[in-house]
Amino acid sequence: MANVKIELELDWMNEDDSLDETLRNEVVRNLQNRLIANVENKVTAKLNTELEKIADRVTESFITKTLESKIDDLKIPYTTSHWDSKVEYIPISQFIGKKYEEHLTKKSLNEYGEKAEYSRDAKLSISEYFIKNYLAKELTGKVSSMIQTARKEAEETIVKALENNLKEQLSVDIINRLNIPKMLESLQSKALEFEKEE
Repeated sequence: MANVKIELELDWMNEDDSLDETLRNEVVRNLQNRLIANVENKVTAKLNTELEKIADRVTESFITKTLESKIDDLKIPYTTSHWDSKVEYIPISQFIGKKYEEHLTKKSLNEYGEKAEYSRDAKLSISEYFIKNYLAKELTGKVSSMIQTARKEAEETIVKALENNLKEQLSVDIINRLNIPKMLESLQSKALEFEKEE
């Protein structure tokens, strides 16, 4: 067997430290560096996403407020009729409200709620059509329930009246059939007979 001697020159190792201790310290240091780097990467990624969300929220809020103030200040030209030459500048929200009201009140539907092909066929506006249908449904429901209630009350009243009438007639009929005066006479006569026997 041959013996081989190997000499290593480690410039990063102290002469006082043992090889095992030096290697262990180096491994621990590398592991710490890797763990710290991983934690830093995760924290940086999480911070970046949170910062992105906050930036989006702030940007959206800023844009919304800016647009709201611009829209409130924005005015457009408006004429009350096609023949009028006078132009009035009104806020856009007021213009939209007027157009919406005009759309709801303009007669554009036939009696079946369909879009009228010709202006002469237009009988109802959208609001009139919905109000008419709503009232029809409500009134139909209420009238039907009122009729049912009235019918039920009438039946109950008739039944009670018949019951009372029958009771009165039966009472009179029973009293007549019993012939109470004759019954009293016969009782008196029997009472007299008992008195006589005693």
